[in-house]
Amino acid sequence: MKEKLRKAISYRYYLKKLTELRESPDKTARGLAVGVFIGFLPIIGFQVITAVTIALIARASKVAAAVGTHVTNPWTTIPILILDYYVGCFVLRRHACVPHIDFSSFGALLSSGKEILIPMFVGGVILGSVFSVLSYFGMKKLLQKKVKEVKDYVKNLPETEKVAGGDVLQ
Repeated sequence: MKEKLRKAISYRYYLKKLTELRESPDKTARGLAVGVFIGFLPIIGFQVITAVTIALIARASKVAAAVGTHVTNPWTTIPILILDYYVGCFVLRRHACVPHIDFSSFGALLSSGKEILIPMFVGGVILGSVFSVLSYFGMKKLLQKKVKEVKDYVKNLPETEKVAGGDVLQ
């Protein structure tokens, strides 16, 4: 049980799974970038569904998109949402503080929520954009390196072990 939990929160585990996907480096990197972008938005509970839907439309890797949303996990969600809020307040030139929330009516409650949600969305879009671009180029470079290693390995095999299509006989 402890080992399963450790795997579930390990970035190395997810990185290994991404490198094992049988999709092009660009498609996997695009999927990861979509997932990372969505992972920074304050739409907790809908991140995976949203990322996979966008990946489907963008013809990106759906698995990589789902994995990318894991930038927010039980340990990082609160710090990321707080960072989203403060970045959004900075960009919107608002004073960043915990606003007074009026619970007297549903309308008042919704308007109080706007004081928090709008800066969170703005900050999430900015941070998500930055980190999705970084994850796209980083993942694409890593996957291209892995593909090159495999091609070099296959190229150096003796001819008796090679078959059509570059597959290796077992």
